[in-house]
Amino acid sequence: MTFSLDLAKPLNRLGLLLNLGFLIFFFSGLSWFSFAYMTEVLPASGAHEQEVIVAQKAQDQAFAKAKAAAKGKAFDEKVAIAEAKAKGIEAAEKESAKIHHHAVEGWAPFAIFLLILSAIFFAGFLSIALLRRANDAGVSVGLSFLSLLAGWAFAAFVAFEPFLDEQHLTKVWAPAPIIGLILLLPLFLKGSAGAHDSHAH
Repeated sequence: MTFSLDLAKPLNRLGLLLNLGFLIFFFSGLSWFSFAYMTEVLPASGAHEQEVIVAQKAQDQAFAKAKAAAKGKAFDEKVAIAEAKAKGIEAAEKESAKIHHHAVEGWAPFAIFLLILSAIFFAGFLSIALLRRANDAGVSVGLSFLSLLAGWAFAAFVAFEPFLDEQHLTKVWAPAPIIGLILLLPLFLKGSAGAHDSHAH
């Protein structure tokens, strides 16, 4: 079977390519979605609620001041409310960037945690595929271990790409997955050891 968790089942070159393609598609999508949700959707929701609180507080204070300043004079409540609302909106706009920044910081650890989980599971499933392919190709233990390191480096890059992109570090870390893929080439180039054995007999 192409997709299996059984290490004893052989995996040909096409099967490894299919496994790699599927895992990249799935875990890359998962990482981008979870990171965007944790750094944009949830913080925006929390920031909006905080802005409403700030606006309401500023509005109440402005209205109370206007009412206190009127004292015995004629007090136009509708005008005072409109002016207070305007001051509330202004106060919220001034604090908007700060509020959003704090909201993003609050969810950042959870976003990184999800990326770590994505990297771990990606590396785990990819390791199984690599070991199945290594067993099928009959490569040495050293080459198998090297391919696992390459797979882990590649999986970590794919999983953390949303974070690297946000920090403008994608180009800096780009050599890691490239080197990883180069180190995986022997597994793609080597044929099946079983096929060679049966041919020899």
